[in-house]
Amino acid sequence: MTMPEKDSAGFGALLATMRALRDPISGCPWDLVQTHETMRGALLEETYEALEALASGDVAALVEELGDLLLQVVLSAQIGADAGTFNIGDVVDSLNRKLVRRHPHVFDDAQAETAAEGIGQWERMKAVEREDKGQPDKSMLDGVPKSMPALAYGNAVLGRARRAGFDWENPDEIFDKIGEELRELAAEESQARREEEFGDVLLAAVGAAVRMGIDPEQALSGANARFYGRFTFVERAVRVRGKTIAELSAGEKLGLWDAAKNAPSKRELEM
Repeated sequence: MTMPEKDSAGFGALLATMRALRDPISGCPWDLVQTHETMRGALLEETYEALEALASGDVAALVEELGDLLLQVVLSAQIGADAGTFNIGDVVDSLNRKLVRRHPHVFDDAQAETAAEGIGQWERMKAVEREDKGQPDKSMLDGVPKSMPALAYGNAVLGRARRAGFDWENPDEIFDKIGEELRELAAEESQARREEEFGDVLLAAVGAAVRMGIDPEQALSGANARFYGRFTFVERAVRVRGKTIAELSAGEKLGLWDAAKNAPSKRELEM
């Protein structure tokens, strides 16, 4: 097996490297035992790491993590090629044909002047594809994997529903809906029904995020990070006093929490 040049660059060089790693005689033992199934966990992990790098604003980290994500695609394609089922050319060709087909306003004579109209064209072409596959009655929501985390799934299905025109005419109505769901939750006494009503509150909040163009996963991640920073601030302050959080009065806890909210974040200190 001819090894690729160490300093080579480009997609072709990457494919050559992967072929070398999967060579049955001289390849890497780890790469050789991988299957589509064994890579599922890594694919999910690398996706989250890429999202984290994106949120950090660190371009170098994003480049590295996108590369790790691409590795999953290239390795899966090589596994397919070794099995004689598909190869990277099939992946690329399928993607390219899909992009052209779903953008008739770019590659044909359809019209789309706004991003919303472009999304509309995309959804119309997906409906045509379902028709061609003999699935005209298949819901546009069926394409969203039900194995997704609940928050991400809610964001995806509500986003698709909105693109289909299922949306509030008055944007402020979504906040009224959240208030309505909160009141129903507060009035419910059954634990089972409370869980349902709490789910409705969360979904209404996700609907508000979709309406405002906010990524709820990113928003919640940011809130988690702020809580972590503020709580650890309180912990440090309590240790200085030689106490535990449980020993503080309600007023002392509130005072420390307010101080934590006004303290500069790690990102602000690094700027």
